[in-house]
Amino acid sequence: MAERPRAEKLSDEITLVVDRSVAVVLFEFLSRTVDDGDGEALLDFIDDEAEIPALWALLAGLESVLTEPMAEDYEKRVIAAREAVMKRFGGAFSDRGEE
Repeated sequence: MAERPRAEKLSDEITLVVDRSVAVVLFEFLSRTVDDGDGEALLDFIDDEAEIPALWALLAGLESVLTEPMAEDYEKRVIAAREAVMKRFGGAFSDRGEE
């Protein structure tokens, strides 16, 4: 008889791997929409009030690993990160002008 695998205790933390440019773009977005104004900009888009603190936690996690937010040329780094994301993935609204 085959031995059943043991159930592993799941950790309360996960590791997420994303491209640095993606992380910078997400950090900037979350800083603007969640941190500034306590998430009021997203009130029309959330289903549960727990989503805003979850986004705060994601923002804090990004802030703990990124050096870009403390850089003097932060705005230039955000622009470069946005360009890199667009080059890699394309834009969500790239085809809007073709209608």
